[in-house]
Amino acid sequence: MSDDPIQFPRDQYAHALAANEWWWHIGTLKSGDRVFGFEINAALREIAGTKVLFSQLMVTDVAGQVHYQTSAPFPYTADWAEADTSKPWRVALGSPGGNGAVEMTAPTGDVQAMQVEASFSDQVTGKAVEFSLRFQQHGAPLLVWGTGVSPETGPAGPSPLDNHNFYYSFTRLQASGKLVIDGESFGVSGQTWMDHEYGVFPESTTWVLQDAQLDNETHLSCFATKGSPVENTPMAAQVTVLSADGNSTFHDCVMTPRGPVWTGPEGVAYCTVFEVEIADIDARLRFNALMPDQEFRSQFAPVYEGVAGVEGTMAGKPVTGTGWIEQALKPL
Repeated sequence: MSDDPIQFPRDQYAHALAANEWWWHIGTLKSGDRVFGFEINAALREIAGTKVLFSQLMVTDVAGQVHYQTSAPFPYTADWAEADTSKPWRVALGSPGGNGAVEMTAPTGDVQAMQVEASFSDQVTGKAVEFSLRFQQHGAPLLVWGTGVSPETGPAGPSPLDNHNFYYSFTRLQASGKLVIDGESFGVSGQTWMDHEYGVFPESTTWVLQDAQLDNETHLSCFATKGSPVENTPMAAQVTVLSADGNSTFHDCVMTPRGPVWTGPEGVAYCTVFEVEIADIDARLRFNALMPDQEFRSQFAPVYEGVAGVEGTMAGKPVTGTGWIEQALKPL
């Protein structure tokens, strides 16, 4: 409808007045029996009045229990992301093939069919990683908060972008393409996830989040923004649920961090298992990180973002699926 806060193709494009905006591809890719977690993020943040562009790129090789990652800053340019809906959609950082480079494109009028190219050198080993991936969304997006727009979070301003966070996710992306790690090439495919978020995002924000794509076609994103996880201590949280019929609903829930606990080089401790209970849909889910160390280490505060498996029950029936765990425990 014309008054919906999220509309396509308009809102897949850049929002020129937004202080913060990013397109964030995550999820699980498979190549035969090999499983890889991945992230390709291109982002704009306004920090202390200064606009900052950066990418975050990572691969988790589950079989090898190796995590490759980097975060790369770029000089701000206004044309980094296309805002004109009459032109092909494009988001680009860096030079093709360079460290931290990202290019996301889609044809005019079909923004849910994306080609994504990215490359980086692992921050620790220096090994080169390259992505060439095609994504096609099927069905309705997940609208965070049930509508895609947060309650008012910022001070009063001249635009809704000054007062709200806008947030939707393509959770039914059919992905295919190529992943290259240190010269070894893998043909990969899977069902993956993309977040597009823009508007207000306070500098002091911390969060704990789990995403799930379940085999009963229910997808969900659970988050808590108050407090840090303490092993075996329940946390009040909220969750957006995308049902198989494409309807997004918003609910209270409870997440409980579990061990084992993994501690990063900067001393930040992360729980690698989370249990989530959603009374409204009679769901009990357990998220298990597929590797302990999935931390980004960059010019910003460290943040844990990594691939997980999910299992549990919904309405008394067993469910399994692919998952994601995020923990930003220090303000970014």
